[in-house]
Amino acid sequence: MTSYILEEEQRAAAISYLGQKLGSGKTLARLLLQSVDFSTGAVAVLNAVPLSESLIMEFNWGHVPPAPESAQYIKIQGRPFLADPTANSYEHLTEVIYSSMESPESICLMENMLASPNDPWLKRAKSRLATYGPEVYHVLTSSDRRKEKIEDTLRESESLPVFVGAVGRQPPDRIADDSEHVTISLGQLKSFAKSASCIFIGAYDGEGYVVWKEG
Repeated sequence: MTSYILEEEQRAAAISYLGQKLGSGKTLARLLLQSVDFSTGAVAVLNAVPLSESLIMEFNWGHVPPAPESAQYIKIQGRPFLADPTANSYEHLTEVIYSSMESPESICLMENMLASPNDPWLKRAKSRLATYGPEVYHVLTSSDRRKEKIEDTLRESESLPVFVGAVGRQPPDRIADDSEHVTISLGQLKSFAKSASCIFIGAYDGEGYVVWKEG
């Protein structure tokens, strides 16, 4: 569910949360924090369930009660534990990204907080990958503007405690036009950050997102 934040106190809390998470992220996150004027634009929250006016500002906690029928037993070091799957808002964020990438010059970058360039699983990744030093980014270009592709990329890139992504324009020296794995430069990241028109940050303990959109 998408809820636009219009009330001043809620918007201030959402912008503060965005700033905190961007400040805790990697290079792209910090560049976005430096480049974007968050006093303008629209702010929304995406969550699996509607949130009350008070809960909407509690960005660090999940608010969807577990469904007992969906719980499963898993084994950790040979011992059984009952695990409840986390509700999520992948479909809502997929729609936001899809609608933000109408231009052929659009590109979306998502930071993977936990991945390293040499992680074996990245060889099996479905998404395009870009590395900057020890950092890993998942990439969507305009040719990837398909909802299934966007959601696959989201699922591979999302990480806790910080998940950061943005949609902007291709820099003059374009990123990953048709390549599956590229190296990107600081200059490319700076150019992209300055062009960002949509920024999304993980919230509600993995259940949802805070979204800023230009305009």
